[in-house]
Amino acid sequence: MPSLHLFLLYLTASLALNLTPGPDMALTLTRGMTQGFKVAWLSVLGTFAAGVIQIPLVVFGLAGIFKESPVLFEFVKIAGALYLVYLGVRAIRRSIRGKETLGTVSAGSDRGVFWQGLFTNLLNPKVFIFLVAFLPQFADPDIGPIWQQMLVLAVSSKVLGLLNGACLAYGASRIRVWLSRNVWFLRLQDSLLGVAMLGIAGYLIFNRSPGGRA
Repeated sequence: MPSLHLFLLYLTASLALNLTPGPDMALTLTRGMTQGFKVAWLSVLGTFAAGVIQIPLVVFGLAGIFKESPVLFEFVKIAGALYLVYLGVRAIRRSIRGKETLGTVSAGSDRGVFWQGLFTNLLNPKVFIFLVAFLPQFADPDIGPIWQQMLVLAVSSKVLGLLNGACLAYGASRIRVWLSRNVWFLRLQDSLLGVAMLGIAGYLIFNRSPGGRA
């Protein structure tokens, strides 16, 4: 289990990421705005179910590699921190441009809605890239097996995403008109995400010990 302060920092970053506009959020909000809570919730469950495939691939694959190469572990942590900088800059640029809009999705069966949510998340390469870059930042081989720490972090992130998705689905179904008229809300989310990602990246980069550990 990661230390408490790193775990809380991780949850904060995960929450910020969950609140940024993207394919999953667009799908959830659009379903909620046009088809109500039940359909949007099924989409959220599909997104959550994608973790059953993503988490083992990322956690156990990375853990095996890092166990054999501590140097690679440190390299991935540094590269991951730089990737957080990239995410933060992109989010702030999106917020300034203000071009983020909600897409449209067609109606379908309950099963179809679930599978669409699953494949939207599963086939998005950015999800895998983010997990690969993000999880090692908060794992420390000095406090226990890396795979256990990353498993806890990955599952926590998915559960947090499930709760956040449920709130979005319910909120979108209740305030359909307000969301459609206030695109500034999406821009605000991007601004907060950008600041959070840059702040966390700075913490991880500049608070590394001389030995290379975060």
